[in-house]
Order: sequence, then C-alpha cells, then structure tokens
Amino acid sequence: MSDLSEVLPADIAHYLQLAQDVSEDEQRAHSYEWQALVVENAPLRVNLNGHLVSAPEDFYDSLLERQIQPGRPIVQIIGEMLMRYSLGLPDWWYRAWLQHILSTRG
Repeated sequence: MSDLSEVLPADIAHYLQLAQDVSEDEQRAHSYEWQALVVENAPLRVNLNGHLVSAPEDFYDSLLERQIQPGRPIVQIIGEMLMRYSLGLPDWWYRAWLQHILSTRG
C-alpha cells in the first residue's frame, strides 16, 4: 500500500487497531525536519528511501519522458506509472505533469 486511497472501507477498523501514539520527542523531531524543508522552499517534497527531502520540480521528468512515445495515450502512460512504480503520486498529478511536459516540448 502506498497511500490511504488504497485502503478499503471494510479494512479501516483493522488499521485503527494498529494505531500507536507518537511521543512528544518524535513529534518535535518531525517538526524540526519539516521546518528545515520549509526553509529550503523547494517545489517538491519527495519520500526518498523513507526520508522526506526537497527536490526540484523536474525530479520525476526522466522517469515520465521514457514512457512518452508518439501516439501513446496519456492514460496508458499513467496506468504504466501507477503499476510499475510505487511513488505515491495520484493519477491527476501524472496527467497534469505529463501535459506540462508535452506542452513545453518544441
């Protein structure tokens, strides 16, 4: 599972039983990490190997550009990306960014 949208309503009770309190120290540590990211003011935040890091807006472009082929529908590219990579990105993001990439090509 890569995000909460993949949780079936019938399974919510099971996951609620697994919930744990977060200590004040853990909350503080995450707060410090987030504040450092805010100061960096990057266009994206990416979960890279379990760590949230700042990234440039074209971070995913090379991955997407490999999927673009003349005549290939965007919906097929989105499906391929969702199936092949567990990036936690929603389908609407892929559509918007693919349209951006295609519109900026010369």
